Amino acid sequence: MEDKLQELVVELLGDGAMEYFIGYRQGFEPSHVVPCFVTDKSEADRLIWGPLCLQNLSKYVLQARDLDGKVGLLVKGCDARAIVELVKQHQIERDKIVVVGVPCEGQVDPRKMEQVLGVSMEQVTDVEDAGDEFLVKVGGEVSKLGKEQVLRDKCFYCKHPTSFDYDYTLGEVQPFTIDSESEEYDAVEKLEELPLEERRAYWLKQFERCIRCNACREVCYGCYCKECIFDRTDPRWLDRTPLPRENEIYHLIRAVHLAGRCIDCGECERVCPVNIPLGRLYKKLQKDIAELFDYEAGMEYDTVPPLVDFELDDQDPFL
Repeated sequence: MEDKLQELVVELLGDGAMEYFIGYRQGFEPSHVVPCFVTDKSEADRLIWGPLCLQNLSKYVLQARDLDGKVGLLVKGCDARAIVELVKQHQIERDKIVVVGVPCEGQVDPRKMEQVLGVSMEQVTDVEDAGDEFLVKVGGEVSKLGKEQVLRDKCFYCKHPTSFDYDYTLGEVQPFTIDSESEEYDAVEKLEELPLEERRAYWLKQFERCIRCNACREVCYGCYCKECIFDRTDPRWLDRTPLPRENEIYHLIRAVHLAGRCIDCGECERVCPVNIPLGRLYKKLQKDIAELFDYEAGMEYDTVPPLVDFELDDQDPFL
């Protein structure tokens, strides 16, 4: 797979079909993969692909929208919908992006792997996809872990990789399937069953731990405003100090802004340094948007997200 990727990038850069390419490369330790920006075909050998290539790279396309040439981007099927949403929101032009789809057999959740192995990811020296399991090397020993033990939550419900029109693919892009004891919205529905006071208490307890580092905002493909309202000083929406009440405002406003645009990539929860289950919050919005408006983000270019649309003859009195 890596050879195919590197050969394709060399070809596209050499032909002038794109100005640079965004993919993945090895980070500062074996278990750490970071985004890679290739501007010359001689650098293509840095590109890698594997079960630790976690990031949704579509965020980085926003930094390249002012370039004269095209930008190449490696995408997993689950993340391809972000490209659709960015086009719909007039943030990028589809014909300026060369999208390379990669077949994915599931991605590792580092926190789950640490719990299963009982060691930190820093001690993991290699993770290899072996079909129904991952071969994980720690020191000189190799452990076999069933994928159901350590997959990212979203991988259990992979649905739409074939819905996107890729420019190139590195193989057959198809939904990843694995048996799961739970349904997609089980965690959300368990919270919904709680009395209102208990649900509120649950989220307040989560938001109390927030240090307002803004990692969730910075990693989110949908946060593309040049000036975030939370950074404004006139008017000032929030104090700089991460007070529990203001943390709640921060997360709920972000959630409403992303309702109908969130593709459930899970990046916000992945980067949270205090492990707030943000995926649960956005999964709730995804469920409500589907039930109320029969809408799912990132599926069609010509369908407007329901909360950014209106009709002149709308009967709601607030209009």
